[in-house]
Amino acid sequence: MNVTMIVHREITHDSRVQREARALAGAGHSVTVIQLGAAVPSTRPGGYGFRLVAVRPAPAAKRRIPLKAYRLLFGLAVIRAARRTRPDVVHAHDVAMLAPAYVVARLCRATLVYDTHELATGVPYRTRGWTLLVRAVERLLVRRSDAVITVSDGIARRLRVLYSLDRLPLVLMNVPEDRDANGPPTIDLRAVLAIGGAPLVLHQGAAAHDRGCEALIAALWHLPAAHLVFLGGGEPAYLEKLASLAGDHRVAARVHFVPAVPAEELLAHTRQADAGTTLLEANCENHRLALPNKVFEYVAAGVPVVSNDLPELRALIERHGIGWTAPSGDPEALARAIAQAIRDRRDPEMTSRLEQAALALSWSRERRKLIDLYLSIERSQGARLRT
Repeated sequence: MNVTMIVHREITHDSRVQREARALAGAGHSVTVIQLGAAVPSTRPGGYGFRLVAVRPAPAAKRRIPLKAYRLLFGLAVIRAARRTRPDVVHAHDVAMLAPAYVVARLCRATLVYDTHELATGVPYRTRGWTLLVRAVERLLVRRSDAVITVSDGIARRLRVLYSLDRLPLVLMNVPEDRDANGPPTIDLRAVLAIGGAPLVLHQGAAAHDRGCEALIAALWHLPAAHLVFLGGGEPAYLEKLASLAGDHRVAARVHFVPAVPAEELLAHTRQADAGTTLLEANCENHRLALPNKVFEYVAAGVPVVSNDLPELRALIERHGIGWTAPSGDPEALARAIAQAIRDRRDPEMTSRLEQAALALSWSRERRKLIDLYLSIERSQGARLRT
């Protein structure tokens, strides 16, 4: 089948989109990914493994016309590009691409797959207008999608209730590709940061508000031997705020900011840590039901997990015995949990639990679910053509 995925951003650091596209291409489908932005070449041997098309109206247009009109122009450009691929399946990643994907699917008589990486209606958007638009788009189009995919059981259950779906959406967890844990690191973090054998605490992914970054810096004061690495960048103004906060807590020399690395090199960096943190704050329904990518990346790299006490994360951590939770906004409790993770990093029992969890939470298992879904779509399309 011709599969066209539509994404509202560049996929350079979007490992989920890349994994899914490669899996479907490996299963024999012709896969095209249409993204917003420039087509940056992959650093992965052999390239992306699928066709990548970049769509972006001329930069001059963005300066001359209002933002809303520019977004409409981009949507039309996506629709034109997607139609040219003559898709059998249109696979929309996230709510921003659901409406254009629906239009393409109807124009091309294609199957529509909605793949939401979050609970879109549970995100605290900056404007009420955007919140209302997201709710309207999902209310109108989720039930019109032929298949729905999401990232956690909690979000799947919520989507089924919200839109009275006949069946639960397919859950594809954000687990990394199995082989990525064994790749060589671009840098030796300890050597570059000159920290020797000191405990290394990792916050993976962009530093941002509502991700516990400030509590993490405050907790570092209670961990006098440890160093903290923010791996993945973030908004410059917020990074400056964190650096200033580290100075206020007298831990600036032990807080380090490292830019994002390509998805295929990430786990080789991750495994250099002694503890991995994921500290989403419970300020919205999406966070409460989330299972962030970084949790599975820590597990794949054999690194114990420390999380805020959120229901989906707590259930995962306790089920596999791979880490600890701490109350949100309590730096001392967070420091105690991190200290325990550092102590248990080389413990044989913890190592064994992480290895077992990595097998259970593997891309080979999730990949099979995606391929089976597309096999059912292919059979359905064949049956429709025969009638």
